Amino acid sequence: MESIDDEAPRTAGSSALLRGSYTALGKRRITEETCRFWSYIQADYYGNPRQIAQYLSDDRAVVAQKIRTPDKEFPWINHKAVKGLYGQWLWRDGGKQVVVTEGEIDALSVSQTQQNKWPVVSLVNGAGNAAKDITNSLDWLLKFEKIILFFDNDEAGRKAVNEVKKLLPPGKCWITWAPEGYKDASDLLQAGMSAKISDAIWGAKQYRPEGIVSGSKIIERLKSRPKVTSFAYPEIMALLNFMTGGGIRFGELDTWTSGSGMGKTTIIKTLQHHYFETTPFNQALIHLEEPLEDTGDDLIAIRVGKRFTVDDPDFKDTPEYQKAAEELFLSTDDQGAPRFQLYDAFGSMEDDSLYSVIRYLHAMGCRIFWLDHLSILVSEAPGDDERKRIDSIMHKLKSLTVELDIYIGLISHLRKPPGGGKSFENGAVPTLDDLRGSGGIKQLSNGVFAISRDQQADSDIAKNTSTVSVLKCRKTGRTGTADFLLFEDTTGRLVKGVDPKSISTDAFDNEDNNGEY
Repeated sequence: MESIDDEAPRTAGSSALLRGSYTALGKRRITEETCRFWSYIQADYYGNPRQIAQYLSDDRAVVAQKIRTPDKEFPWINHKAVKGLYGQWLWRDGGKQVVVTEGEIDALSVSQTQQNKWPVVSLVNGAGNAAKDITNSLDWLLKFEKIILFFDNDEAGRKAVNEVKKLLPPGKCWITWAPEGYKDASDLLQAGMSAKISDAIWGAKQYRPEGIVSGSKIIERLKSRPKVTSFAYPEIMALLNFMTGGGIRFGELDTWTSGSGMGKTTIIKTLQHHYFETTPFNQALIHLEEPLEDTGDDLIAIRVGKRFTVDDPDFKDTPEYQKAAEELFLSTDDQGAPRFQLYDAFGSMEDDSLYSVIRYLHAMGCRIFWLDHLSILVSEAPGDDERKRIDSIMHKLKSLTVELDIYIGLISHLRKPPGGGKSFENGAVPTLDDLRGSGGIKQLSNGVFAISRDQQADSDIAKNTSTVSVLKCRKTGRTGTADFLLFEDTTGRLVKGVDPKSISTDAFDNEDNNGEY
């Protein structure tokens, strides 16, 4: 052990500061030379030899001392005099990089590995106060091009890194850890693995906020991206297929809207039957505005091409009805799961329950979901409360499409048009701003489709022809009038129609409404 000589830092500010000696730290494998460089001494503290980290001012006067005890208590002498990080006085301001460790012994370990030539500093008050310590020395740290955080590889150290990295400007923060099985730089030095300390520093990774990707990783992601498959709408919606880039897709949420009695539910059920016929995917039907029995009978009516619920109630007793019902509702996929799952909750549903139902039905094999309609999920809370709830529901539904890789077709109502203008029931085409309740509907939907029909048209064909308009399509950007769909009164099915504006009343007054004109 060597006593402090005349070149040792002088004391200042407190007569209570201890005097001690430089000596190597055998267990820690830290040399006397390193201790001398760092002014790290051993001294008598209440009759016991203790290691002491001395804190110096910029003019190398000792202003405070931190005593290390066997039970890892760290009493201070003149703690309030500490300005800046431990070791900050050793290095000129600025440079290529500075390493920040969690404790003083780690700083000595890193410094010795680098022949005490390159900037290393330590937190003053441990991981629990890391953000405060870094903030207090931020001006000094920012003079370096790289700030490498080399904290303890434990829960407290990782938490501290997560706090500190947000305080540093973009591009400045780099992070490294001791390899698995070792907590910090001191552990590595004690194990005779000083080379691993150097490896950790050279292998530090630049911190980037989560989600930022650049360079070759972008190309890798692009090449490895799975092909997104579209599932076409029926042939009677050929223009809609073109305008949407091929139909519906998993991971997307589409909204259908119209005024009252425009036929949107009929179109949705036509799509449900179409995807039953043309895809292997199971569907969940959540129709909150009608009893389950109505949903089932309407699908059977589309399948058999007969409006039996209106014209022939006795049809339900026939083998044809039974056959169609079994084909639809006893059909299963190759895992034995039903192709159709109907939710029986006429009139109301809590939105929290909806998310649980969607997750459950997805677990049961459903990939295509239909929700009719959004407004019934929202309580009659006035003003901003309704808008906030709709925003929340839309955000969660959209998130579920991505998380579960499902498709959701949603029906939403329109707000009442301003007075004086043409009503939706008289053929007015809605806009995105006509969606009822919230901007979140148009913002979070991948596609928004409006249905308009003049219920009071002079021609029977015109009044039974719905216009499908694309108000938004995120994939293609194509908007405007798509298809015209004619409702056949005899079959209850939709067939391809023509622009009702081109229909002459006289030409069709005596025609059968069979969709051929």
